[in-house]
Amino acid sequence: MQLVSLLPLIFALATFAAPAETIVGRSCHKDLSLHDLGGLPAPQIPVSFVLLGIGTQNYTCSSTGTYASAGAVARLFDVSCISNTAIFPGLTKLAYGIWTKVHASASSVDEVSSLLENVGVIFGDHYFVTSPTGTGITPKWDATSGAFKGNPNAYMLGAKAAGVSAPTGSSDVDWLYLTNSGGSVGGTLADGIYRTSTNGGQPPASCTPGESTTVKYTAFYYLTGGSM
Repeated sequence: MQLVSLLPLIFALATFAAPAETIVGRSCHKDLSLHDLGGLPAPQIPVSFVLLGIGTQNYTCSSTGTYASAGAVARLFDVSCISNTAIFPGLTKLAYGIWTKVHASASSVDEVSSLLENVGVIFGDHYFVTSPTGTGITPKWDATSGAFKGNPNAYMLGAKAAGVSAPTGSSDVDWLYLTNSGGSVGGTLADGIYRTSTNGGQPPASCTPGESTTVKYTAFYYLTGGSM
């Protein structure tokens, strides 16, 4: 059932995708541009990769009866080679429509990624880790076991620099611009990352303290700079 529901997305990506072992460093990764800033500051460094993120935003309910962010988990796919094609502007919406129909289980992201990996666009993962300062959590984009397998520095720890409400509606998570945390802990995957074209991800307005929830979302992640 899941395979059938995902076929439209798989076929759409397969039309344009290149094999995973050849996608990094191809000429299609040159002259990339950020399609829609939505009010975020313009990039000062060229875009190096365009990624499709499919995953969940995670929340816990605070004592005030509202959800607070507990991070996110997403699988990342390199769509740089199709970022100038007609299918690209609607890709996150297409992926979201299919993603929301997949049975909600702990392994859903893995099941989706295993199917898309066969198309050859796997890049890495996005998740949260304990902040280098020891307080709170920090977002991480990790390609050390994906596109740059074996390179221990192929990641970026991000610090929020700017954010705007999603222009597409209140059910979509904010659009963000994050900069590299810097120093020896920030990684070399990118100098900055933009999250745009979000679909879904916002939690319910109220909850019972102590509850937790995950909300499916999709987004584009534009990586700028880096030394990959």
